[in-house]
Amino acid sequence: MHHAAANNHTYIFKLLLANGAGANVTDDKGDTALDWAKSWNRTEVADLLSEHGGKTKKELETAGK
Repeated sequence: MHHAAANNHTYIFKLLLANGAGANVTDDKGDTALDWAKSWNRTEVADLLSEHGGKTKKELETAGK
């Protein structure tokens, strides 16, 4: 998810999400794919993740997850 976000692979994202991939998977630092998409200015991927319930690390921490 994270590499697809950084590389703006919307097609891959659609496949992953359609096949049950979680929108809030975190890396070893706790960053989500949405964090990666935002840091790389991948707005299309960020929007897609948000539409599927994707959150940033900060949003997950605030929600206590």
